Amino acid sequence: MSPAHLAALVLLTACSSDPFQSGRQLPDWSDSGPADTCEPPTDTGEPCPEGLICVTDLPFTHSADTSTSQLREFDSYSCSPGTDESGPELIYRVDLTTRGVLGVAIDDSTSGVDIDAHILSTLDAESCLDRGNSDAHAAAEPGHVYVVADTYVAGAREQAGPYSITIGLLPLNQGDCSMESGWLDRVGDGGDALQMPATGPMAVEAHLVTVDDGYGRSASGDWPQSITENIPKHHAMSQDATGFVMARDQPWAPQESCEFGQGSYGAKLPVADEGWYVNMYWSSRPDAGTRMILSDADGRAVAVAAGYETGPGDLDYIGGTTEEVHAWMGTGHGSSLTLGFASDQSLPLGPIDCDQRPRAL
Repeated sequence: MSPAHLAALVLLTACSSDPFQSGRQLPDWSDSGPADTCEPPTDTGEPCPEGLICVTDLPFTHSADTSTSQLREFDSYSCSPGTDESGPELIYRVDLTTRGVLGVAIDDSTSGVDIDAHILSTLDAESCLDRGNSDAHAAAEPGHVYVVADTYVAGAREQAGPYSITIGLLPLNQGDCSMESGWLDRVGDGGDALQMPATGPMAVEAHLVTVDDGYGRSASGDWPQSITENIPKHHAMSQDATGFVMARDQPWAPQESCEFGQGSYGAKLPVADEGWYVNMYWSSRPDAGTRMILSDADGRAVAVAAGYETGPGDLDYIGGTTEEVHAWMGTGHGSSLTLGFASDQSLPLGPIDCDQRPRAL
């Protein structure tokens, strides 16, 4: 069962249905909460501090409008001190009972609106764990974590307005991240095999069609008819299946064997594998689902699924991987990562806390 399916109904507890309209002074945000507590209390029996939106069950979705908020506690954040976030914000206190990867995604598609996502370990701008224009991710321990949906200011104009936010928690698995040593022959390498594990640029890859996308079971045909057909539906399905919340924007992979979204594997992928797949320009493709490890110099690692796609065709890249992997790693197209075949082929896919490394939390 996927992490998303383990979640119960979202419970939103705020001290009032619209706590920002009274014009009162900022509340006391100590963990003990104010004297006039919210009803009902959170699952732990702890009151929700006035002015905050308290989230006790994940995944969580909420729609709001920063232009109606009078809360202006944060003007900038330590993880991007030069970004002007002095517009109004809303603050969510997320109560975690297990450790994992906290993901936040914001949709602010209205013209002229720009609401950014921030994750804080405390209600202090200096405790920023991550931020982004549309999403943010951070490893978090049980306890309180704070998510701020803040208004970006450009040229003295506050870009406040409506938005929707999704917050989710993906369990951070623990496992052996050791990799096998050896040499990998690649297409067109002229006999100059790549030593593995390898460190170098990783591309961002587009999406591949999964067994649950519905193609081949309806009048729509066996494969997408364009690079974007039904891609929003695929993004939503992938988020639900993997439990990894982010702002996905990649389309289907370009045509291969005359089909959009089809990898060199030729068949449709399991959903979880598609969310965490990796490719290389290997001359002999490994078995579908073969586990590989992607890691960075800071100790973040992801167990990824190989064998579904061959590419990218430029040997300047050691390989390519999904936007989900890059989102968690905090990397982009061409960023340098280390890639190797996992010694433990039973590893669960997704972010992993490596046994042989200090915990990166």
